[in-house]
Amino acid sequence: MLSSPTRHIPKLRLYPWLLSLISLGLTTSTCSAQKPTPSTPSASSSITVPVVEEVFASSGNRAPDFAWRDGNGRRLRFSELARNRVVLLNFWATWCGPCRREIPDLIELHRELPPDRFLLLGVSLDQGANAQEKVRAFLESRNVPYLNVLGDVRLADAYGNIMAIPTTFIIDANGRIVERIVGARTKEQFLQSIRRVLK
Repeated sequence: MLSSPTRHIPKLRLYPWLLSLISLGLTTSTCSAQKPTPSTPSASSSITVPVVEEVFASSGNRAPDFAWRDGNGRRLRFSELARNRVVLLNFWATWCGPCRREIPDLIELHRELPPDRFLLLGVSLDQGANAQEKVRAFLESRNVPYLNVLGDVRLADAYGNIMAIPTTFIIDANGRIVERIVGARTKEQFLQSIRRVLK
């Protein structure tokens, strides 16, 4: 039995779009608003979680572009990183149970598929003053090797007003969205989608 949504939402006034994500997740079992066990960050962490700074409009079925700065302050764009590669773009959050459950399968995909032809990029929709550190500690505690960035409502809206997570997009090597997947999937299910466009 699911408990009342208000028990799991510490700040009701801050992010109305986030409340709608939680509410939808509680009614459809797409995600759970349970908070993960806090982890202690390591002082020598090599994981960084860049914050998306700019989102660019797109047309047709092209994947919206976005930009962030890496740990060295260099500005990167999603379109440059994804060029000539099939992309699995995964929107998730640390408080989302199904998101957490599919991460081991995503790690395996990242390790097994050729990096010159495939890119896995996570977009965390965690919010709040310490969101960047919370996501970094979460990724470190699970040894997540693929790049994750911290997104926001602008990016969620650009990708079709994402209302439930995890939501994953399969994007072909020409930058076109070929599939939108709402809800958690297994490695094999993701592979079926990827193989259709990974030539």
